[in-house]
Amino acid sequence: MAGLAPNNRSRHPSIEIVKLSLVKCAENEPSTERPSSRRLRADTFEPLDDQSPPSQCSRRQSRRLSLQGILQAPPATHTGASTQPDRDSNPLDPIRITESSPSETESQSTRSRRLVRAQRLQNVWLHWATAYRLIVAFTLAVNASVLVYVASRHRNSSNILIATSINLLVAVLVRQEDLINIAFHFVAKIPCTWPLPLRKAIADLHHYGGLHVGCTVSALFWYILFVVDGTINVVHHRNTSTMTSWLWGSLFTAYTFMVCLIAVCITAHPHLRTRCHNTFEHTHRFGGWFALLVLWINSGVASRSPDTPTSIYRTAPIYLLLLTTALIILPWLRIRRIPITATPISTREIKLTFPSANHPSTSTVKISRRPLSDWHAFATIPSPTSATATILISKAGDWTSNLITSPPTRLWLRNPPAQNFLALAPLFSSLLLVATGAGIGPVLSLLTSPAIRLMRTQRKLVKVMWTAYAPDAEHWAFVQERIRKVDAEPLVFDSRVARPDVAFEVGEVVRAWGVEAVMVVSNPRVTEEVVSRIKGQGGAAYGAVFDS
Repeated sequence: MAGLAPNNRSRHPSIEIVKLSLVKCAENEPSTERPSSRRLRADTFEPLDDQSPPSQCSRRQSRRLSLQGILQAPPATHTGASTQPDRDSNPLDPIRITESSPSETESQSTRSRRLVRAQRLQNVWLHWATAYRLIVAFTLAVNASVLVYVASRHRNSSNILIATSINLLVAVLVRQEDLINIAFHFVAKIPCTWPLPLRKAIADLHHYGGLHVGCTVSALFWYILFVVDGTINVVHHRNTSTMTSWLWGSLFTAYTFMVCLIAVCITAHPHLRTRCHNTFEHTHRFGGWFALLVLWINSGVASRSPDTPTSIYRTAPIYLLLLTTALIILPWLRIRRIPITATPISTREIKLTFPSANHPSTSTVKISRRPLSDWHAFATIPSPTSATATILISKAGDWTSNLITSPPTRLWLRNPPAQNFLALAPLFSSLLLVATGAGIGPVLSLLTSPAIRLMRTQRKLVKVMWTAYAPDAEHWAFVQERIRKVDAEPLVFDSRVARPDVAFEVGEVVRAWGVEAVMVVSNPRVTEEVVSRIKGQGGAAYGAVFDS
């Protein structure tokens, strides 16, 4: 069992010596074991959707199958803590055991504690210092610096409103599909000759949601400053008996907009968004619309205030607000109700096909049953033979469960499709594409794209790892066919009997093949595990952001 992970339990040194001797004798004898003909299959114990951690036994079995059948790694050797047998001598000769001195034992213990602390610090860094959070922090830091400067030297209502309007405009702009597609189009053309660290950083482009969050929170802080100044101004007018109804209206609408913006920001917190997703969507949509309406009313009311000498049409904030409003309305002018052909794959997956000519690869569309209620984003697979596109949907919540049990005949679709992180695959000279279950859909879109065809023409390495329930079943035949056109020997795991440690397997493949980047499409837990492990090894790994 060359690839079997060593047991971490402590043993007596003499036991280790006997085991080493037996291993050496076994190595000198010819092996009669026949290699497994199904070396691309690893068996685990539970479906992949189970959220419990994989068992240690499952991990060892998965590792053994991978190392022996796929990776062809050299046999693992075990080195004792205080003894090392001479490989040139007879393994059965007696070996003198020397005990470590107290100082050596203390030194080893100190090193172990340092390694544990370093590992913990690395895990904390990988968890918190993601590209998404770094973009949020950078955006907040820039706005905080400008806010301090403006508040101390150029504090007036006009400057504060301009800063608020710019942040709101950027927050809405970065969510526009057209801008996203343009950015991905140009970034994907960066050649592989650029330094790898630079390409790794650029490939985090799909974390643009961090800019959306940072600008929205910054707009809130700027507007709070505006409300504070407005409140001070109203108090001053009351004390001087120059108060007007327009000032009261301006203050009331300002506070209303601020409360709406606070509600939008609070419900968008990751924990609340996950637990109360419908509340988040409704607050984000209807609260945002109401806030925009209130802001327009506030602009009109404030223009009638005696403290506003300049006409509203000559101020920059009103034009920034007009552009923001247009960007919010634009997507709703491009939604269409389209016919859907639903094909059940299993009790947990369904395939939806809809008409779409010249559908782009590695793209994501948003679909809905009730456009004013909720929208859900799914990656699409363009058909190479017809003017259609396909979506693979796996059961992951109430909405997808209802979709699988009661397939619709028509759905609302929002155009245009937006490019996802898989579109940046051409940035790397070798790839490992990882998917679980219906997550293979986005990977299939990439495998049939012109980018992968070009990579294969240039003899660049593209490996595929897929874990699914009964992947050899007839309903997955189209998946197997498309995968093997690119990777003749993919790493396919069957989760009917056992569930592999996907992150561990990916780490072993990256080490064995020297893959430059890993792209994973799975549930949030597996995605985070894979990305953290590969980045902990110093590699590049990318997955969906799950921020909507």
